Amino acid sequence: MTIALALLLGSAIVALTAPVLLRHLGARAVDPVAVIVCWMLAVLGVSITVCAGLAIMAMPGYAADTPFVYLVGRRWWSAVQDAPHFAAYNAAAWAAVVVLAAAGLRLAWVAVRHGRARRALVRDRLDVLRMVGTTVPCREGGPPTLWVRSERGLAFSLAGRPGTIVVTDGLRRQLSPDGIAAVLAHERAHLRGRHHMITAWAEVVSVAFPFVVLFRAASPALREQVEIAADIAAARSSGREALRAALLDVTGSGTPEVALAMARDAVALRLRYLAVVAEPPSLLGTLSRCGTLGVLFAVTPLLAAAVLLRVTSALATALP
Repeated sequence: MTIALALLLGSAIVALTAPVLLRHLGARAVDPVAVIVCWMLAVLGVSITVCAGLAIMAMPGYAADTPFVYLVGRRWWSAVQDAPHFAAYNAAAWAAVVVLAAAGLRLAWVAVRHGRARRALVRDRLDVLRMVGTTVPCREGGPPTLWVRSERGLAFSLAGRPGTIVVTDGLRRQLSPDGIAAVLAHERAHLRGRHHMITAWAEVVSVAFPFVVLFRAASPALREQVEIAADIAAARSSGREALRAALLDVTGSGTPEVALAMARDAVALRLRYLAVVAEPPSLLGTLSRCGTLGVLFAVTPLLAAAVLLRVTSALATALP
């Protein structure tokens, strides 16, 4: 029970504090791919640590096989060695089983419902748009572009196999050829990077467990970061100025919620990123930051639990 409570409490501390640190990373114009990885691994790290804590609470005998036993002093072990015989201890074990089962069922139900609703919305939107537009295949074998007859300057992408980029004729009249190329490169980056899957995953987690601060904050933060990541890809191929002009001219209002729109999410933050960052991050730098920061956020719940166990043992040893 001691190890289980430490794991659960460590996870709770990280779930409350990690969003502040991750938002700080995003606001400081850190590599967006690294920030995305950190958000995802932080969510996974907290989830796995909570499941481990509940599993140990349900089956306390397995606690002796974990490295955490070396962090608990003998005096503290001797004080709690008879705890498994208490009725409250057995009740906690059954409660842990119920919570684990309920959480798993809740996550599965939300994921299935959300996935079906999302696919239906994408299918309906595409059916309507294809009636008023023309599909142009990509010469490089990428996702096709659906040009829709409209005076409004809109651009967004819809997930699928291989996905679809939707652009209005009005945007072609508003932007230069370089601006159009930047818009298309931005939307292709969304589809190539599986950004729709990332944002959908974050939405499922936040809807399933809205009471967890980290999970609730992940969805809007990841939508911002995938837009910055797509901007970097577009800036590499089409130039920063063309992308900046596109961001200022394209409108995001009226785009479907299931889409990732060119100019709907975090436009001010993205313009500031383009102005502050001198050069797009290199591949080696991105891999290095993803590895270092990602592992740090993934193991932080375990580190917090280890510190709690160590402090508890020290206090137990210090007591007369």
